[in-house]
Amino acid sequence: MAPWATERSPEKGYLRGRHPYYRVGNGSKPLVVFPGVSDAFSPLGLSRARAWLLEGYYFRRYGSEYTVYVLGRPHGLPAGYSTREMAADYATAIDALGYDRVPCLGISMGGLIAQHLAAEFECVSRLVCSVAGHCLGECGRERLGRWRDWAVRGNWFDVFRDTIPASYTGYRRWLYPPLLRAGRPFVPTPASEADIVTSLEACLDHDASDSLREIDVPTLVIGGREDRLFPPAILETTAEGIPESRLELIEGVGHGGYEERPSAFDGAITAFLDR
Repeated sequence: MAPWATERSPEKGYLRGRHPYYRVGNGSKPLVVFPGVSDAFSPLGLSRARAWLLEGYYFRRYGSEYTVYVLGRPHGLPAGYSTREMAADYATAIDALGYDRVPCLGISMGGLIAQHLAAEFECVSRLVCSVAGHCLGECGRERLGRWRDWAVRGNWFDVFRDTIPASYTGYRRWLYPPLLRAGRPFVPTPASEADIVTSLEACLDHDASDSLREIDVPTLVIGGREDRLFPPAILETTAEGIPESRLELIEGVGHGGYEERPSAFDGAITAFLDR
């Protein structure tokens, strides 16, 4: 049993002095979440507003049953840092939580890292790869390559803004860009702009084809049928490569489907975790 299972932990802090984390919910079961590329856009420090957003919006359906630990990545990532190296980093962070094995939910880039974590470390009891496959699709590679080039030139806000049409299929695709442009003066600067480049390059280099068969825990691969970054064919191949896995494709949504159809995503994930 983890030491935090009987003593309520702080709502936010740093694990091993490196990994920023937020704890949301007060359920009896743990769930560790690895965020996507958006984590690299986080400003320096920890925010009460972000803690509220995670608990009141993104993971509100999990809070009564799970204690959710959203683990960010350290700031100042070395150039060339791979998803496999990030997985080793996360293994030490999970050890700091005090659990032997925990269910892990990796979202987008977090799902890429979680694949290596489950394949190479014995700290994962169940794995959810949400909107993440063993590699990017062709359109995803083209798009992230463009983002990487912008980020290298310091145009991180252009990258941030372009993630919207790449992710959403519904009204958010049209509503969010003008709102974001209007609010540009209030958007905080990332803690480390170089981390955006490193994160995008890690995604572009990621290919877990040879590691999938080493994942020996029950796994759910879930995504949207309209995903432009990880299309259904990539998600199907990913699920087929993992010995004990299942695939869920949500109709009518893309890479941001967990926001556009949260009840469908959360329902499938919690059903899988409880199985």
